[in-house]
Amino acid sequence: MQKDVIRRNGRMVAATALALLLGSAVNANAEGEWKPTKAVEIVVGSAAGGGNDRSGRTIQKVLSQDNIAESVVLNKVGGGGGIAYGYVSQKKDPHFIGIAQGGIMSNHISGRGNLDPLSDVTPLSYLGHEAVAIAVRADSPYKNISEFLDQLQKNPASLSISVGSDRGGTNHSGIALLAKAKSIDPKQLKIVIFGGGAESVTNLLGGHIDAMSQLQNNAIPHHQAGTLRILCLTSDQRIEAVPDVPTCKEEGYDVVAYNWTIVIGPKGMTPEQISGWEQILKRVHEHGTWKEMMKSVAAINEYKGAQDASAFLAEDYRRAKGLMIELGLAK
Repeated sequence: MQKDVIRRNGRMVAATALALLLGSAVNANAEGEWKPTKAVEIVVGSAAGGGNDRSGRTIQKVLSQDNIAESVVLNKVGGGGGIAYGYVSQKKDPHFIGIAQGGIMSNHISGRGNLDPLSDVTPLSYLGHEAVAIAVRADSPYKNISEFLDQLQKNPASLSISVGSDRGGTNHSGIALLAKAKSIDPKQLKIVIFGGGAESVTNLLGGHIDAMSQLQNNAIPHHQAGTLRILCLTSDQRIEAVPDVPTCKEEGYDVVAYNWTIVIGPKGMTPEQISGWEQILKRVHEHGTWKEMMKSVAAINEYKGAQDASAFLAEDYRRAKGLMIELGLAK
């Protein structure tokens, strides 16, 4: 009997000790969860008003509305986003994050920048994607994408086309893939570079260029207002915001291309810092303010955590490199 009591007491002591240990571990994890402790810098590689800037400022709003952190948006324009990406990479501080799109890959593939997107920054979360719009002014003689491509087939350099700030990125890919589908050498196209999508729109509306191949968020409001005409979208289906605009596939060109938004941090972030930002950015993705912004530009609101975002980036890097080799833009 005494031995049974001792055994029972021993088991109770062991169970109590285990519970206390687990409780301590849970409390330690809760206490050790990383959160911003000072103002966050959200670094954007394009001019104010463009898609990257809009994403950065919407994240800023959510951080403020949910009392997560104070933050500022910093526009560092130049090098197809390379200046912004390099700035974030070198900070070694989790309070600096950047809005990355295809330029982070094309800069490295082309040799314009030394920053390796697969090792020099930390992907934190994937927040969605959108298609490319091929657009002209409302008074352009080109009423559809076939007429536009027919002219390029006659003379590939006869029309100036802006792809924003990133030669070789997704915007460039959109028009390059369409050219290839029409048996046009995409290397012969007259590609124009500006500081970002907002400048592309301004120059197109001002009559300084003939067309733009830009993310849909830059073109949709102007198409709706009747100042620009979107000839086709590189989406796999029509977009509710502009139901009159066909996909390139509908027009007979098997081209589907999307640009994405991935939030990055500096190289060498700790697992706790990465996990902390994952939780914050998941809240951003689910927040009404972010959803409203994404809906306003007809973008797809999709979330991937850090690990999946890293895997996606690696796969898209391989795809982008293949196309840039064809364009003669790879180093």
